Amino acid sequence: METTAVGWQLDFFGEAAAIVVPPPKVDPLPDPSLWSESVREQMIDALISLACDSRRGDNMPESLVDCADLLRDRIRNKSSLDLEDYSMTLGWIFGYWDGALPYTYVCAVCGVSPEVLQDVILNHARLKADLDEVRRQCCGSLL
Repeated sequence: METTAVGWQLDFFGEAAAIVVPPPKVDPLPDPSLWSESVREQMIDALISLACDSRRGDNMPESLVDCADLLRDRIRNKSSLDLEDYSMTLGWIFGYWDGALPYTYVCAVCGVSPEVLQDVILNHARLKADLDEVRRQCCGSLL
């Protein structure tokens, strides 16, 4: 390993010591616009696989299980809930933004009705109030 001193630092007693800083890590993937067609196809397959596969071996995709877990944590008012992630999830479920893959696409590929989680949100007072706040932030209001 080759070390190069990139600076000097004095300690409390006035002694100088060289500071060795490792070189920054290079991004393993270049800009997506530079990807070849085959790399693009592999990344798309990996993305769909990540969104639609299940770690449990059942037919329920992990992305939807994670959404259900966030909704459950909000219903139980868990303090560890990441509110930003939760708000983004509500927006994704109702199509305010698509993320890497749209919610309806994930549901369609996995054979799950997109209305299941939407109905849970619309039929629970706390979740519906949160959705209204996300809708207000996302779409604005005339008032």
